[in-house]
Amino acid sequence: MPELPEVETVTRQLSAVIADKIVQKVTVFKSKSWVGEVVKVEGQQIKEVSRRSKIIRLRFADNLNILIHLKMSGQLIFVDGQTRVGGGHPTADWTNHLPSKHTRVMFKFTDGTQLFFNDQRIFGWMKVMNDEEVAQEFALLAPDANSSEITLPYFAEKIAKRNVPIKQLIMDNQVIAGVGNIYACDALNLARISPLRPAASLSPVEQKKLLESIQTVIALGIQKGGATVHGKYVHVTGMSGHYQEVLRVYGRKGEPCPNCGAPIQKIKLAGRGTFFCPNCQV
Repeated sequence: MPELPEVETVTRQLSAVIADKIVQKVTVFKSKSWVGEVVKVEGQQIKEVSRRSKIIRLRFADNLNILIHLKMSGQLIFVDGQTRVGGGHPTADWTNHLPSKHTRVMFKFTDGTQLFFNDQRIFGWMKVMNDEEVAQEFALLAPDANSSEITLPYFAEKIAKRNVPIKQLIMDNQVIAGVGNIYACDALNLARISPLRPAASLSPVEQKKLLESIQTVIALGIQKGGATVHGKYVHVTGMSGHYQEVLRVYGRKGEPCPNCGAPIQKIKLAGRGTFFCPNCQV
């Protein structure tokens, strides 16, 4: 699933190319992927492209928005002739003819350019919402992991008296928004804390170290343009990130830990593949 750095990267790339464009036509190929009235969007100009947690927001005038969640396999690809910009889950649709069999929604702009929402598993969505509905949606989320609102007192309060494994807690969007599996594994390794530790067992020093580690790997992920862990597509210009080149433990089972050199292990925790070092993450 695209995580906060990947969604931030897609948001920045799309903002540079679709802001101020006017939607001429919206074609919905899969009704499950679209909520709202198409007619409300057609003829409207995109004023801003932004992100909150893993949700992308297209803001129009007159109290109108489209919220987009890529979920497991979503992509947003802008096409202008031979030029493609965007990203999301890496598949052959990055380079194939569009629309493809995975295209769920297609936008045509008045200048002839197009934006495609592709989604193999059909878990992602686009929703037409007014400003009040957007506010209600965002109110369900904690502050973003890279937000100044995530202070040490805030983080410590959320951890206190919670006995769930710390990895589960930092991936909870009602505690801290935007930390997915890749960055949770790497942050815990950087902090030298076991993903299995009960959250409440962390000392004040460990709490501080973990929060700093989360913010460090998220910032690095954004700097690197996110992670593209499917090697077949990592060289598609403008569509792929490079965080996979600096992964600490995620996807590195059996390789040496960057802290101590012991072999990295993989376990299942809450149904997610979890990579850690049993030697130095205690």
